[in-house]
Amino acid sequence: MRQAAPAVSVAAPSAVEIGAGPAGLGIVVANPAPTARPARSIPPRDPEQRPQASTLVISQNFVPVALAASLGVLPLLLAIWVLALVRIGTAARREQTGRAHLALAAELGIAPARLAGLNAEELTVLQDKVAFDELTGVMRRAGGLATLDREIARARRHAAPLSVAFVDVDGLKKVNDTEGHAAGDRLLRDVVVVLSGRLRADDAIFRYGGDEFCCVLPNANLEAAARIVEDALLAALARGVTFSFGVAQLQNGEDRTRLLARADTELYKGRAERGYPERS
Repeated sequence: MRQAAPAVSVAAPSAVEIGAGPAGLGIVVANPAPTARPARSIPPRDPEQRPQASTLVISQNFVPVALAASLGVLPLLLAIWVLALVRIGTAARREQTGRAHLALAAELGIAPARLAGLNAEELTVLQDKVAFDELTGVMRRAGGLATLDREIARARRHAAPLSVAFVDVDGLKKVNDTEGHAAGDRLLRDVVVVLSGRLRADDAIFRYGGDEFCCVLPNANLEAAARIVEDALLAALARGVTFSFGVAQLQNGEDRTRLLARADTELYKGRAERGYPERS
């Protein structure tokens, strides 16, 4: 009878015993003694991640604190901003007032120190009285000449035509002598009314002298300017008044003085043609 093959018992790879017994040689694999499971190791934290975790904690705590600090500083920043605006505005007003004092003093022919005591409101009232003629309501000579200078500069920049017209009220002296100065004042106002009624929106008129007025006519060549003043003369005749005029167009390289002188010369020619050889 054939013997059975030796029995081999395999458990886990552990202790193995080999020995001989009554039945023959056998290999017995003993059950291993339970081994202690190694303790689970915790991998060390990545040093690069530690600042991130701490930063997160700090940021969570820092946001409310920073917000509270910002809100606390906000009124101070607002006060500083308002103070800066006030100072800038005050400096600008002082500079503007200083320029106004100088310009007004020049127009009045007095020292600027004599106007130093005027406040802004008083200065504005005085400027209005100086800038505009109380009788006719048009600009006085100084303001009108400044306007003419600006229009000359603009005409040169844009290569646009510019003309001026000198107007002289006919018979003013005779009216003053025969009917009184009140009648002469009405005559001046009537002429201004008809001139203003025929001028365009961009045109200007100012009183140059006692019975002389000057019209500044931007973007008008000699022919267009003459038509404007001739229409005003027709309206004046309809009211029973009349005036003489001369028109000149700005030429290349010509200044204000030369331009006005040519217009005045044309006025003399017009008076002579209409039977008024001398100014009245």
